[in-house]
Amino acid sequence: MCSAAIVETDVRKQEYCWAEVDQFTDLNDRLDSSPIPLPPIKEAKRVILVRHGQSTWNAEGRIQGSSDISVLTKKGESQAETTQQMLKDDTFDMLFHSPLQRADQTAQIIWGSRKGPVAVLPSLREIDLYSFQGLLKHEGKARYGDQYKQWQKDAAEFMINGQAPVRELWYRASLAWQQILGVDDVRSALVVAHNAVNQALLNTALGLPPTFFRRLTQTNAATSVIDFQPNGDNPPTRVIDRINQAGALCTNMLTAKPGNGRLVLVRVGVAEGFKEGTLLGTRNDPLSTLGRVQGQKAAELLMDIQIDAIFSSPVERATENAQTIADLQALAGFPFPSVEALGSLRNRDWGSLEGRNASEVGVDVVGAAEQLGAFWQRSADAWAQLQEHCHRGGGKTVAVVTHSPLISAMLCHCLGLGPSNLSLFRTGGGSVTIIDFPDVAQGDGLSHGVVRCTNFTAHLGRWAVPVTRDDVEYAVCGVDGCF
Repeated sequence: MCSAAIVETDVRKQEYCWAEVDQFTDLNDRLDSSPIPLPPIKEAKRVILVRHGQSTWNAEGRIQGSSDISVLTKKGESQAETTQQMLKDDTFDMLFHSPLQRADQTAQIIWGSRKGPVAVLPSLREIDLYSFQGLLKHEGKARYGDQYKQWQKDAAEFMINGQAPVRELWYRASLAWQQILGVDDVRSALVVAHNAVNQALLNTALGLPPTFFRRLTQTNAATSVIDFQPNGDNPPTRVIDRINQAGALCTNMLTAKPGNGRLVLVRVGVAEGFKEGTLLGTRNDPLSTLGRVQGQKAAELLMDIQIDAIFSSPVERATENAQTIADLQALAGFPFPSVEALGSLRNRDWGSLEGRNASEVGVDVVGAAEQLGAFWQRSADAWAQLQEHCHRGGGKTVAVVTHSPLISAMLCHCLGLGPSNLSLFRTGGGSVTIIDFPDVAQGDGLSHGVVRCTNFTAHLGRWAVPVTRDDVEYAVCGVDGCF
């Protein structure tokens, strides 16, 4: 037996030892149980998740779990300040945050001088890792061998000290949702917590099981945004507005690891005369001035990533955006990538519904020239083809310029979701979504995708979509990712 924390003046010299009990034991929330369904809500809500800035133990490569010794580094404070600047014009009705000091520090920096209620939720603490907590990663490998390997490769089944950390976390995240969504008159909530618990919040909102742990990346001080819409006495309808957006693409998003394939999905810039929510379908409208700006800025962002091949929808505005990416790749000093238009990447054909607003129609409608099943199969064929390109030569980076329904479909295929989930993901003109395929060099066939970010728009500057918006009712449009 040992004390849970041996505290010294210098935080870098503090040691930790799991004592079988801690300050959270009496909560009795460490249960290997199925998540509780999301609670019904009475009004539309938007929840903004933020991971804390870099901590001292992050910098050391030490396993933190729900221990409360590490604090923000100077870099972590700077990351939190960057997020504070990114959110300075956004309005929040309430702040929820983890009780751990690294999250508390981040929350205070971002919240700043805002007024409004603040709730500290123990359910938002980081994953409980028991005897792993406090160990450097190489110490975990040396002391726990096969257990540590299971933590890395099969986390949902990982057991330590007789506990199932990831399955417990999924249950605890569902408790947090009861508290966050259960407060009336809160339409915009800021939630500041941790990597693993934010993953669990996203996954439980999507209805994904613990096997999806580490499939939705959370970077220090990055934001993820979820919209919820009332659905009677049932759990609310959800849309993921964005995942893992920081002030800039961070290191783990700029360069794929050796042996990884990477898919960079760019939503085509907006068309001439376009109005938000309009179903353009297969119309070959040219880019608007804004659409060209969006394409240019996306291409500039990707100058830091070597693109091996570019595929696009066959419509003129998509091929123009794709060519801009290729031109700037050459300007950045990379080999000029191949550029090819694929018919499978065309937008869904809406037939007589083209020109109407997405909020007026459902996911599967008789008026669409291309029914949902046909579109879904086409998107699956495109997904398989693109994934195969990413797996070539031990891992390639492939850029795709296409439409919102196709990007939503790619995310669904990546996560094993069916066509009824197409409306779960939103993307804006010029946005960037990144999916990595780890360990493709191992030759194990098509690997599971890891979502690094979705609907990244920080590079668009004044045209970036704000984290909070006035028209929350637009949050769930009812059709594949909104037009």
